This record gives sequence, structure tokens and C-alpha cells, in this order.
Amino acid sequence: MKTVLFASLLLAFLSYHAATVEAKINRNADHGHNGKLKPYSPGPFHMKLGKKDEVDLEKGNPVMKQLPADDPADKLGGKAICVQDVKAPKNAVWNQILDLDKYKGKVAKLKECKNYTVKKNFDGSINIKTKMVIGVMPGYAYENYYDHTYRPDKDSVTWQLDYDKTSDFDDVAGHWHVEDHPKKEGHSRVFYACDLKFKNSLPKPIMNFLQKTALKQATAWVKKESEANPDAEIPAQFRRFGRDL
Repeated sequence: MKTVLFASLLLAFLSYHAATVEAKINRNADHGHNGKLKPYSPGPFHMKLGKKDEVDLEKGNPVMKQLPADDPADKLGGKAICVQDVKAPKNAVWNQILDLDKYKGKVAKLKECKNYTVKKNFDGSINIKTKMVIGVMPGYAYENYYDHTYRPDKDSVTWQLDYDKTSDFDDVAGHWHVEDHPKKEGHSRVFYACDLKFKNSLPKPIMNFLQKTALKQATAWVKKESEANPDAEIPAQFRRFGRDL
């Protein structure tokens, strides 16, 4: 009886403490820095795929390359690239990637995803700022604010955190790149990278999900949805001069 009572009191305390901590976070305060991870440059990834990689891609499997962090001393982050072949043209793939407001229900464990800024720039790029909340497991939900830049001329989206707001991750650097398949007309090859840096050490299962599982799931859902809608076009708000590039 005492054990049950103690567990109940502990759970109540932790729930109250978590709610109190969350209430103290001012999301409109600046993040405290302007980036620690090296941002990606838009354009192709300079990486080679071996014969085994090509066989795996042909089978419909993703190919993942784990890379060391930019800072060898960084124990709270990591780098990885995932490659996936898609039986759909580039426009169909970009339809899925760019429509962030519709990510919920497609992306595993995503609880909220909503753009709060979409702005076209004079150089033809488009700035997309998005709030995302991901629930990895009970008690572990992460709210982050992302600043994406879509470069249609480079077939890329790169992103970091929106440093004018407070996010739960310490830093993020990401990159989507979509190419025509090198051998199959009407097919695409998708490259996805997302480097993470955490503010504190996390339990290993959560680290594995955020750094590995989520990476594969990202290209998997894009493949599934793009192949189910191969005739989809780039959303109108992300086209330059009224047409796709």
C-alpha cells in the first residue's frame, strides 16, 4: 500500500513539475544563440553510392549513411543522410515535402505541424517558418520552431531553427534534395539529412528514434505519399512566376 501511495505521489509531483517547467518557457523569447551546427548548402549531396546501395534502392529500401558530428567532441548530436528512390516525378515529391501544414497524420509521432510564415524572396527562394511538436514517447514531447528555405533552382530545402523563438532542441540543420532518377524516367531520387544537437543527454531509445528511426521514416512517408499521388504538382504558393521550375 505504501509503495502504491509513494508511486502515486511521485507521479503527481513529476506531472506538476513538468507542467510548471513548461509554463515557464516563453516561446517568443530568442533561442539564446544563432546556430551551433554547420548549416547545409542547397544543391546536390556530394556522396557516392556503391553497388550494394544501388541494389538496396532498387528493392525500394532506404540507404542510410551515418556520419560523425562536425565537432568530434559533441556527444549530444550526430549527422546522417538517408537516400530513397521514389516511383514518382519530382513535382509529386515536392508536393509532399513542401505541404508542411498537412504533415500531421503522415509523419509518425508528429502531434502538431503548422506554418506561421511563408514569404517569397527577391532571389526566387521561399522562406517557410514552421512550428512542430513531436511526441517520441509518453513524457517526451519536443516543441521546435524551424526556419526553412526552399530553393527551386537548386531542387533543395535547407533549414535550421528559428532563433527568434525558443525551441526544445539546442540546434538543428537539415536538407532535402530531390533529383531525377539517374536511370528511370519519371522516377526520383530523394536525399534527406537532419543533424540534431540536444540541450541535455537523453535516454538511448529516444536518441535512437530521433537520430536514426525518424530519418528513415521521413523518406518512407514521402515515398509512400508521392507514389500514391504521382500526378500531384508543386503547391501554387511555392511556384516561381506561376510555374514549376
